[in-house]
Amino acid sequence: MKRLVITFFLAMIPSIVTMLLLIEYFPYTGLGRVVSIPITLFFNITILLISLLITQKLKSTVFKSLIWIAVIPISVLAAIFLHPQEYLPSVLTQLRELIFSNTTK
Repeated sequence: MKRLVITFFLAMIPSIVTMLLLIEYFPYTGLGRVVSIPITLFFNITILLISLLITQKLKSTVFKSLIWIAVIPISVLAAIFLHPQEYLPSVLTQLRELIFSNTTK
């Protein structure tokens, strides 16, 4: 049981860090942040708990690792998708413009 709790909290670290970075670098959310942060946390907790249940039943460590390699980026992407912007383009659009603006010239 103790190992499951540690695994869960370690898997939550990337999504929590992502949410903190989004709040820091994309602050123009208006009141949407009040709604989006609990929804994002609930969604990520649900994804990680389902992954814990699935990986508990598997014997192969390779499959367990592959599941966690897939689930953690999904939870980070969910945090990015669910982060609102009040009057600017979405976070993904802003990130894409930031990263690829110099490569098209």
